[in-house]
Amino acid sequence: DFANGNVVPAEWMAEPLKLGFGSYQVGVGGLHSTHDQQVYLQASETMLLSDFDVASYYPNIMMVAGLIPKLGGNKGKVFLDEYQKIYETRIAAKRAGDKKTANTLKIVLNGTFGKLGSIYCSFYSPDLLLAVTLTGQLNLLCLIYDLETIKGAQVRSANTDGVLVAYPPEARQQVLDVFTKNNKRTGFEYEETPYAKYAAKDVNNYLAIGVDGKVKRKGLYGVSGISEADTPGGKNPTMEVCSNMAIEYLKTGVIDISQHKDMRDFVSVRNVKGGGIQYDRYVEVDDWELIEDHDSAQNVWQNGKGKQVKRKSRPKPYEVGQGGEPFGRVARWYMTTKDMPPLSYIDSGNRVPKTEGARLCLTLPKELPKDLNKQWYIDETLSILADLGVSI
Repeated sequence: DFANGNVVPAEWMAEPLKLGFGSYQVGVGGLHSTHDQQVYLQASETMLLSDFDVASYYPNIMMVAGLIPKLGGNKGKVFLDEYQKIYETRIAAKRAGDKKTANTLKIVLNGTFGKLGSIYCSFYSPDLLLAVTLTGQLNLLCLIYDLETIKGAQVRSANTDGVLVAYPPEARQQVLDVFTKNNKRTGFEYEETPYAKYAAKDVNNYLAIGVDGKVKRKGLYGVSGISEADTPGGKNPTMEVCSNMAIEYLKTGVIDISQHKDMRDFVSVRNVKGGGIQYDRYVEVDDWELIEDHDSAQNVWQNGKGKQVKRKSRPKPYEVGQGGEPFGRVARWYMTTKDMPPLSYIDSGNRVPKTEGARLCLTLPKELPKDLNKQWYIDETLSILADLGVSI
């Protein structure tokens, strides 16, 4: 079914599907596991960890199955030919280590697929979008089923285009055979990444350390800014030093904040619509006036800021910020040992989330400030590790 141009999930998609060791949520967008929350896994002599995925999975399905938007004439073939060229260029760049080109073309491929669901695009084909995503999910479920029949093997996580498998060394060839058979049947090429450690808050937020020492960071723990991260574009900085220290703990078993000197790793950045301010202090004000007396809950009270409320009794006093300098629509801050009010939105007066104990930092200092609350960052790192299922 379609509503306002969007695909409406079927009722049978509401409940997770139990399959072997785990449970999986099927959806319009893709498959994801629901059993992998606060999971910490470590490879050993008796257990291997391998992540298998398909590069550009959904674009691959479109090309292998010949699924094209309704463009008329021979435009469908032209579309697939050009799509194939972009895909091959992207794969070549990825294998050559050219992450900039590979990640840029990944956006082109996935963005084109995404436009199948946009009513404002000439590629709009919601039935095609659903055909692609359901095909992809059914293929993953077949893989999971086959893997779960191997003695000692478990699918510990699955998300859209791949699976994470834990298995004993003696079952490795059987695991590889599953993907080889699937490749012959579907044409999909699977890439394996062996992990030494895997720590997940949930399926979309995790840290993984490869056997080669390389780190994969996803979701909350991703690299900030315009980067060469696994996900193109990165994200706004969010006290990245904490994720870095969590990674170091997974590698070494030690948390050492003294090794971190770059102020950029200690700040968070957030858009503040309409601009904001960090007041020097708050004072309590009780200036409510009764402007409409109905001797009921409909009494109208107004304060000195012009705000009106309806209630029978006089409203409680409220806090008003004083001092401070307004700033623009982008806030940057670090956690301080000084007692300072949180950042606030100028227009609404609401507090900017997660700025309790913060200090505005619009100009980055060359050295770490003396009032940097290092213990806060250590505690936050410990909280991240707990979310990842790591016991300390």
